[in-house]
Amino acid sequence: MRTIKAMGETWHEECFLCRGPCMQQLAGSSFYEHDGLPYCRTDFEHMFAARCGNCKAPITENAIVALDAKWHRECFKCKKCKTPITASSFVVEDNQPLCKACSD
Repeated sequence: MRTIKAMGETWHEECFLCRGPCMQQLAGSSFYEHDGLPYCRTDFEHMFAARCGNCKAPITENAIVALDAKWHRECFKCKKCKTPITASSFVVEDNQPLCKACSD
């Protein structure tokens, strides 16, 4: 019977499973740890990743932090013209970002 050493424990290969909904075997693949339990990437992101302030999807890469939320770069858009805000300064109206052009 093959065993796996991971997270400071020894596991039977067939017992080293994602603890999320998929319950897939993780032997030989990358995994994420949360509260001492292993998760596949998909379930980890779905269950524990920060959510975008606009689209509510998990944020898995760099994010913009503004207005008490995290945002995908492409989701941080002006509330009026819907253009992504790339400048470091913007205006806030009703807790939503406005680009400089729309705030004049």
